[in-house]
Amino acid sequence: MFSFFKKNTKTEIPNWASFFENSEYSTFIYEIENYFKRQNIEIEISDGIIVATENELGFSNLGLSNVAQNCKQDKPKNYKDIIKNHFDSLIEANKFEIEFEKIANDLEKVKNYIGVRLYNKEYIDYVGKEFAIGKDFEGDIYSMLVFDFQHSIANIKPEQINGWGKSIDELFEIGLQNIKDKYPLQITKESFNTFDIWFANSDHFFTPNIVFDLENRKELIGSKGLLIGIPHRHSAIIYPIENLEVINAVNGIFPAIYNMNIEGPGSLSNKVFWYIDATFTEIPYKMEDGKLQLFPPDNFLKLLNELT
Repeated sequence: MFSFFKKNTKTEIPNWASFFENSEYSTFIYEIENYFKRQNIEIEISDGIIVATENELGFSNLGLSNVAQNCKQDKPKNYKDIIKNHFDSLIEANKFEIEFEKIANDLEKVKNYIGVRLYNKEYIDYVGKEFAIGKDFEGDIYSMLVFDFQHSIANIKPEQINGWGKSIDELFEIGLQNIKDKYPLQITKESFNTFDIWFANSDHFFTPNIVFDLENRKELIGSKGLLIGIPHRHSAIIYPIENLEVINAVNGIFPAIYNMNIEGPGSLSNKVFWYIDATFTEIPYKMEDGKLQLFPPDNFLKLLNELT
């Protein structure tokens, strides 16, 4: 852990912020600590987590990964404003959630706020499954019931649904439909190296929910299914499988998804899945020294052998 230090001080960059250059990381930490200093809140930072002393703003343990990724995609001179907007939004969200708690037991009053969002299981381990309602999706991805507020997204706690009179499956149906209605997907066909992909990209946090609607998007599915990756909360890459062009697609898409997941913001998963007949199958791989190593399951190898 460390406390305040001077801007431009050389410091070792931790793994959670490895995408920063040294000067970028120093600027980022400087602006983070200055923000909380202006709020008269003492903090310590350890492994990408801010631990704040007791305060009236509702801050306690705060993750830095997302705001760091947002800063990385901009210029250091803008870090101060990005950080201020991020944490000011959290303050507004906390105020709203305090008032929302007063009506949280009334399903009719909160029904329109219910949603489903995909998270990496590491985040769920951090939150604690006992404080969340959800289902394992595939690979390292977990689908969770949430409240979708204007300034924030909050996990729905098990005790909050006790008086609602709905099963978890029924609540998932409500949440998925709410998100589908509120956030129409923006999907375009894009040229990627020597082949085409379908690319979903939006500013909101629910683009990965396309995985729940693939059967209704027949144009995305080839005769042999599709490859799909959801590297972060804003994007999905989809490749319809028809023939052996899929070999070229694998060599291009897998590294792209891997790198997009590192860059974020809102990193979700670097996994790639083969989808066919309403079933997702993970295709394991790893990137080492910039080179792709693929470990396809037997059923995917069988598909490749059958393609022309």
